[in-house]
This record gives sequence, C-alpha cells and structure tokens, in this order.
Amino acid sequence: MIRRARLRLALWYAGTFLLILVVLGATAYWSLRRGLAADVDRSVETVVQGWLATEPSLALLSPMDLDEDDERADVFLLVFSRDATLLANPSRVDAEEFLEEGLVRRGLQGETWDTFREHGDRLRVLAAPVMEDGQVTGVVIGGRNLAAHDEQLAALLTALLAAGAAGVLLAALAGWFFAGRALRPIEVAYERQRAFVGDASHELRSPLAVIRASSELLLREPLPAGQREALQEVLDTSVEASSLVDDLLTLARLERGEAPATVEDVDLALVVSAVLQQVRPLLDEHESEVLKDVPAGLRVRFAEGDLRRVLRALLENVVAHTPPGTPLTVCAWTHGGEVTLAVQDSGPGVPEGSLPSIFEPFTRVERARTPGHGHSGLGLAIAARLARRNGAGIEARNRPEGGMEVRLMLPRAPGG
Repeated sequence: MIRRARLRLALWYAGTFLLILVVLGATAYWSLRRGLAADVDRSVETVVQGWLATEPSLALLSPMDLDEDDERADVFLLVFSRDATLLANPSRVDAEEFLEEGLVRRGLQGETWDTFREHGDRLRVLAAPVMEDGQVTGVVIGGRNLAAHDEQLAALLTALLAAGAAGVLLAALAGWFFAGRALRPIEVAYERQRAFVGDASHELRSPLAVIRASSELLLREPLPAGQREALQEVLDTSVEASSLVDDLLTLARLERGEAPATVEDVDLALVVSAVLQQVRPLLDEHESEVLKDVPAGLRVRFAEGDLRRVLRALLENVVAHTPPGTPLTVCAWTHGGEVTLAVQDSGPGVPEGSLPSIFEPFTRVERARTPGHGHSGLGLAIAARLARRNGAGIEARNRPEGGMEVRLMLPRAPGG
C-alpha cells in the first residue's frame, strides 16, 4: 500500500513537471519559430524592396543589376516581364516552379507571399510588381531557402525533447525520493500497526481458545434453558472472534512476507470440487445454486492449500454479500500459458468506485451488495495476498448482465 502510494506521488510529480515542460517548451519553440520566420520574411522583403527602390527599367535591365552582394548571399532574385518572360536569374534558380505556382500572375496584382517546395527544398518567396510610369511592367520575385531555418527548428526540437526526457526522469527520481521521505512517518506507523495486529492476534488466540473450550465443556452439563442459550451465544461469539483473529494473524504474516508459498502442480477441477463440498452447508443455508464449469485434468502451478483458501474466500464473499438464493458459477478457461478461474454471481454487483478497494482489509461497500453478518471483511484481502504470493493475479469487475465476477489468473502447469 505504501509502495503504491509512493509510486502514485512520484508519477504525479513527474506528470506535473512534464506538463510544465510541455507548456514552456511549446512556448519557446513557437516563439523561436515565429522569430525565425519573421527574420526570413524581413530579409527577403529588404532585398526585394531595395531593388525596387532603384526604379529599374525592365527594357534596360542587365543581369549585372541583380548581382548579389555579401548582405544578400542567402536571398535570390528573379525578374519576369508582364508576359511571364524570364529577364534575369543570376542565382540560376529553376524558374518553372514559380510559373507553375502562379507567382508571376499573382505578383502582377500586388505583393504576395508563398511557401512551397522546389526539388525537396522549402522556399519562402515574395512576388512584387515592377512599376514604370504608373504601369505594371513585370514582376520581381525574391526568395530564400528555408533549409537553415528548418535545421535550426529541428535542432531546437531535439534539444527540447532531450531536455524534457531528462527533466522528467530527474523529476520522477526526485519525486520518488521526496515521496519516500514524506510517506516515511506513515510507513513507520503502518509497520507498527501491522506488528501490533500480528502480536495482538497471536496473544488473543489463547484466551479465546480457553473461552471456547470452557463454553463447550459447560454446555455438556444440564443447565436451565436461559443459561444454555446465553452460553451458546458466548460459544458462537468466541468462534467468530477466533476466526477473525486467525484472519488477522494470517493477513499480518502475508504482509510481512513470512512463509513463502510452496508452489506445486495442482489439478484445478479436483480442488474446486473439494472446496465446493467443504462449503456445501454454507451454500445450502444460503439457498445458492452452484454451476461448475471447470475442465477435467486442467493443472495449474499453485500451493494447493492456498488455492483452497482463496476459492473458499471467494465463495464465502458471495454468500456474505448477496441476497439468499443468489445463483453462482465457478468456471475456468485457458489462454496461452495462463488459466483463469472465475467466481460469478448474479447479485447486485459493486459500485464502480468501490471495485479498486475491495481487496483491501476491512473494506465495506456502502451500497449495492448486502452487508454480511459476521463477515470480517478480510476474506478478499487474504485471497489477493495469497494470489500474489503464488505469482497469480486477481481482479474484480461488474458483469454486464448483473452481478460481480472475481477472476484469478493462475500460471498453467507444464503439460496441463
């Protein structure tokens, strides 16, 4: 429980830090992207407007008029006449692309920006009309290759992703560390509580055994009806208390990891039949009809005593928390190297919000399933820990047709 809480806190820290990194990284990326785009547009516009400011005459245009100086090394210019004839192209750019994109036509109507690909390279271009004596006589197109611009953005994105991954990893490690420190007092208190429960359960077994034995001894004597009834009530209560103490002691030992399971090959069908026979009086008292659908010869890897106790706990849980007469089904099926054993009932089910906690000790469902009399609330908790001790999984869900289903995922025995 403490480990899960620590993991959730660490993930929460890492998730929060990741969200902050995403917001800051996205802001930085888009700001730089807009800045670089504005710089590209500004450089192209400066060259185009600078050339237009010379008031060129297309009839007297010389290629020398478009020689690039050092400040224009990354910007190219092309000049077209009104009929789309190429007049100058000192950078030897493929002019066909500009004609196909309709830049000349659009440039005759006014300044226009565009971004397109030419032989795999992205180009940012500005087409502007050339005016002579108030008439549009041609179009000048200035452009810039965006390869360097794209490389800068790619480098920035790589750096942001690398920094983000490192930041999230460090945040997760720091979150794990600080969550451990924050939860340490709770962990110490929990360990003390668990030790107290184990010790108290152990110490209570002897006096409860004495009460039970004394009650049984006195019931053998001739007693008035009233005294016999009271003494029988004492005996019944001591039996329930002894069962609760045994469950508490078992739970404490399981959580401390004492006595690891001795896994063996078990015939699942035989174990199910034996447990059903064992709890038959309880099922008959509950008036529950049981359907068994477990293939014969199906073998699993599980400690047989643990498997019996898990299945008994699942059946007792159905009896304790469903109305009398509720039918139930015990079935099993295989999937690859795993065997699923399921106990299904047709009761009222469990509220969805309570499903994740039903395997915790002393869990009480507030509604839907009926409260069981004399039920300690430890059966499913013990079943879950016994399953984990044997390397199995356990889960609960509400059935679409009504009722609850608890599944036990068991390792399949070789050849089983």
